[in-house]
Amino acid sequence: MPFMNDLLATMSAHRSVRAFLDTPVPDEHIRAAVEAARMAATSSWIQAYALLQVTDPDERSTLAELTGGQPQVSGAGAFFAVCADSRRHRLVSDKLGKPYVDNLETFMLAVIDATLFAQNLNLAFESMGYGTCFIGGLRSRLPEVDALLEIPHGVMPLFGLCVGVPDPEQPTATRPRLPAEAIWMKDRYLDDDALMSLIDAHDADAAEHYTARGLPGRSWTGGLWRKYAKPMREHLFDYYTGKGASLT
Repeated sequence: MPFMNDLLATMSAHRSVRAFLDTPVPDEHIRAAVEAARMAATSSWIQAYALLQVTDPDERSTLAELTGGQPQVSGAGAFFAVCADSRRHRLVSDKLGKPYVDNLETFMLAVIDATLFAQNLNLAFESMGYGTCFIGGLRSRLPEVDALLEIPHGVMPLFGLCVGVPDPEQPTATRPRLPAEAIWMKDRYLDDDALMSLIDAHDADAAEHYTARGLPGRSWTGGLWRKYAKPMREHLFDYYTGKGASLT
C-alpha cells in the first residue's frame, strides 16, 4: 500500500471546481491561507509575487467575460489574480540609488516564485474544505484586465484563482494523471518508446474518465494536439515586456 497521510490525501483529492455556492470566503480564512502560503520556497528570499483579490461584483462580472465567459470567476466565494511582482524590488533599488537590471532570469524567478506561492495557497484552501479552480483565461485579454484592475508597472498577472464552497448539485471528479513513471525518472530521461507506452496507458485511463462523464470517444492526446495545433495568446510578449519584463 502506498504511503499516505492527511496532507497527501488532500493533495491526491484535488479537482477543479467550476460551480460554487454564493457563500463568501471569510477574510480570516483567506488570511490564514495567505499566511501559510507565503512560506513557500522563494529564490534567494526575493518573494516576487502578489495576490490581488477582486471583490467588486461588477469588476468580477467583467473579468468573467474577459477570461472567456467563465461564470465561476464571478460566482465563486472569492476570486484572486496571482501576479509576478518586481515592483517592490524596483522601488527598493530606486530608494537605494542602485540599478535594477531586468532580464529573462528575473522574469522567470518571479513567475516561479508566484507559482510556488499559488500552489501552496491552493492547497491551504483545499485543506479547509474549499473548492478551487485556477484560471489561465486571465491571460486571454490581459491589457483589458490590466486597465480594469489598474495594475501598476512591474506587477504582472499570471493567472486567476477561484475559491469557494462547491455546489453539491454539480459534483466534479478528479481527473486521472500521467503514471508516476512518466514523470519520475532516474539519471536519464525515458526513451521515446517507453514514454509513449506510458502515454498510451494514460490515454486509456482518460478515455474511461470521459466515458463515465458521458463523453465517449475523447482522449488525453486528442485534447493535447488540439491545444497545441495553433499559437496561443500571442499578445503576451508585448504585454509582459510593456509591464517591465525582459524576455531576453
